[in-house]
Amino acid sequence: MYRNKHGFTLIEIIATLVIMSIVAAGVLYKAMNTDQIDLMAQVAKIRNQVRYAQAMAMKRSEVWGMACFGGMCKLFKDIPLNPVQLPGEKADTISLADLGVSMNSWGVFFNKLGVPYKSYPPSQPVTLDNKLEITISGNSGSVTLSITPETGLIQ
Repeated sequence: MYRNKHGFTLIEIIATLVIMSIVAAGVLYKAMNTDQIDLMAQVAKIRNQVRYAQAMAMKRSEVWGMACFGGMCKLFKDIPLNPVQLPGEKADTISLADLGVSMNSWGVFFNKLGVPYKSYPPSQPVTLDNKLEITISGNSGSVTLSITPETGLIQ
């Protein structure tokens, strides 16, 4: 019987894949810990909540905003005394301690065009000289988000 001596057997291929999987798992474990993953997840959540406020302002042609003071965050419609529940949240106030992060105090309001303002009523726009930065801190460090003038893009 003729045997082809070129190529690999199925056992050799499986053994190679198992070894590569073990090495890859070790590298990923060393590269990123759960604290960093948790912090990045909360940063993404807060970024999306601010984007939601801007989208609602443009969609409904109303002033919407979000503010965080003393470890609590709220979404506002029209005036700061009119809190609205964020999608996916159980109450209209979000506790940062429950999220495992802390933040500097900040507030942003969006007019019907989605332009960001630092005060209510919208009279003090976010400018290059008057920046709005949100610093989010967790166990593994901190991340700073910037809201750009005119567009409200969150970087």
